[in-house]
Amino acid sequence: MVPSTRIGFLLVVAGMVLAAAAGLAQDSGLPAETLAQSTPLFAFQSQGNRGGLVFIRSGNAQEFDPRVFLGSRDGWRLIQLPEELHNTSWVFVGRSLNGAELWGITQASSAEGPGPTLLFVSSGNGGRSWKLRGTLVKVSRFAVVDLFSLNEDGKGTLFLRLDDDPSPEPPRLGFYFYLTKNGGRTWSEVIYSQSRPLPPPAMLAPADRIFEGKEPLDAGAWQRLLVELQPAE
Repeated sequence: MVPSTRIGFLLVVAGMVLAAAAGLAQDSGLPAETLAQSTPLFAFQSQGNRGGLVFIRSGNAQEFDPRVFLGSRDGWRLIQLPEELHNTSWVFVGRSLNGAELWGITQASSAEGPGPTLLFVSSGNGGRSWKLRGTLVKVSRFAVVDLFSLNEDGKGTLFLRLDDDPSPEPPRLGFYFYLTKNGGRTWSEVIYSQSRPLPPPAMLAPADRIFEGKEPLDAGAWQRLLVELQPAE
C-alpha cells in the first residue's frame, strides 16, 4: 500500500470511528448535562423484552435525588421518582425473577432518632413509573440491608446486618429482621438474631452491577456502560 493510499485508508477508518461515537452519544437519549450530574449505583443488563436499568444518584453533595435510567430500543431516558425521596440514596434494588416488577430501597440520613429512615419504592411496569410503598426506621444508622424478599401476596422479609456501631450506646451487633404483610406499607417490630436467620425463598434478583458510587462517570465511561447494558439487537 503506497503512503497516500495508507493515509486515505486511516482517515476513512478514523471518520468511521468518530461517526460511530457521535451516533452513540446521540442515540443514548440522555443529555450531556444529565450524565455529568449522575453517579451510577446499581444496574441491570437488558434481558429479552426487559430493558436495561441504571439506578443513579443525581445532583451534588448538598441536593441530590435517586433516579433511574431506563433503556429501550429507542435509547435511554431519565425516570423521575416520588418527591418524598429527595436527598436519599439507593441502598438496594431487586428485579422480579418472573415478571416486570422492580423494588428499590433508599436511605435518608437523620440527625435525630435511632437511625436513618429506609424508603421502599416499587414499579410494576419495568421501571417506567414508581410509587412510594412504605418507610422503616433502622435500628442503627450503621446497619446495612442484607436481604429483602417480597412475594406476590405482599408478604416480605427485610434483614439488616450490623457489624459495627461506634455510637456511645450501640445496639447489639448481629442481624435485625422485620416482616411485612402488606407490601412494605407497615412492618413488624424488630426481631434480633445473633446469627443470620434462614432466608426465605428468593423472589427478587439482585443487581447485575454494583458501583462504588463515589462520583459521576465521564461522558466516555457513561457511553460504554450504556452500550454494555443495552446491547444493540
